[in-house]
Amino acid sequence: MGEGMLLDETMEETIKKIISGDEEAFSVLVDMYKNRVFSLAYRMISSQEESEDLSQEVFLKVYNNLRLYDPKKAGFSTWIYRITYNQCVDYLRRKRNTIPLEEKILPVFAETPEEKVITREEIKNLNNAVNDLPEDYRIPLVLYHFHGLTYKEICQVMDVPMSIVKNRLFRARKMLKETLIGGGFYVM
Repeated sequence: MGEGMLLDETMEETIKKIISGDEEAFSVLVDMYKNRVFSLAYRMISSQEESEDLSQEVFLKVYNNLRLYDPKKAGFSTWIYRITYNQCVDYLRRKRNTIPLEEKILPVFAETPEEKVITREEIKNLNNAVNDLPEDYRIPLVLYHFHGLTYKEICQVMDVPMSIVKNRLFRARKMLKETLIGGGFYVM
């Protein structure tokens, strides 16, 4: 999902058009990223209504700060994920509690179709285990497994060193494994 450090011509042109006031170009950008932004917000705060509001705030922030975007520092998707992440963290801080992830079917980690078919009860157990992870471990796991971000992109989004991202992902997987093996369900 990462774009690397350079923008393709289409995105670069779209950004230039937006900066010069082209509202249609901004609509194109919103259409390109609205599902990703909403999905991350929804995974972090678990409320459709609040995620929709936060998504609008993210795009307002993107619009107002697009001049500050530097493609040499991060890919555009990483930049917009960072804004989304920060908006969600601010929201959660205001709420003063961590809201668990919604119960949605997680992607199956099976590599081939011949591998075991996961039942709804097992999916529910997996969701519950992910929901129970502390936020510091849940967020990198969601960014990596659900949004396809690289370790480097997660570092940029969360503003933490690579060693912390690797450690948190390792520990998150280990916690999930311990929880799921105890329930007779092994995914990782």
